[in-house]
Amino acid sequence: MVKTFVLYDKIYNISTENQKNLIIKRYFKYLNQLCQSFPNTKIKFKKLREFDKRIEVEIIGPEEVFIFNLLKKEIGTINNFEDINPNKIVKGTLIDVGKVGFGIFVDCAILNPQTDVLINLHSLREQLCSNKEKSLKEIIKIYDFIDNFPIWVKIVSIDKEKQQVQGILDDLTLDFYKKLIKEGLEAVFLTGETKGQFKKALIRRGHLRDIVSIERYGFLENVVILKEGTNAPGIIANIGKYLKNCKMSAIRPEKFKNFFNFEGVDSGPAEV
Repeated sequence: MVKTFVLYDKIYNISTENQKNLIIKRYFKYLNQLCQSFPNTKIKFKKLREFDKRIEVEIIGPEEVFIFNLLKKEIGTINNFEDINPNKIVKGTLIDVGKVGFGIFVDCAILNPQTDVLINLHSLREQLCSNKEKSLKEIIKIYDFIDNFPIWVKIVSIDKEKQQVQGILDDLTLDFYKKLIKEGLEAVFLTGETKGQFKKALIRRGHLRDIVSIERYGFLENVVILKEGTNAPGIIANIGKYLKNCKMSAIRPEKFKNFFNFEGVDSGPAEV
């Protein structure tokens, strides 16, 4: 049997055909590692979609249902607009950070039609700044948000006529910040390179001992939790030249702990 579907992960930072072939090869090595318990079924590359940078694959074999459910759980797939409902929790990445002043948009892989989720400035102030009157530019600087930064979103309102969706930060994301504040740990987010390549850079510069864990949010989006006393900007400065194709941001509790809303109160639906 054959099943065709689109995976959640985005594949970007590609400027040549060789880079494209290399990154797809790495990605399928990753997929095959996830599915190595199903040797009689194969995952085949179908295409890299230009408009959303996501990979369409085919599963061929008797265990296609098991592999599909495994990949859906571990990686995720696209969401149809009609299936998005209030209170649904979806994974996403920030896009066009700082391009508008009234909020940030999140790519949550919502298609048919392609729709990004807006988290408005009011919600960001309430959840990240304890309702302090911070501008979006200030919030972006405090949390060092950059494009492709991974977050979990809770949907709060949908305008199907205007094809607009609005959300707030889900507890999964808020708990991440709470943990860093509570434990006094800094973190580094990197986008545009794989977990394996980042580990190689850490080893090359002797920093593997300075990390607690590397948490994969997407194939090209990883967050590195650093040991107590390790400085995120210092790590970025030290390994940056070995990861020229990626961008990094420093997640530093010292910058946001006095603003963060530990109550994590939902802001509720608001006008789009």
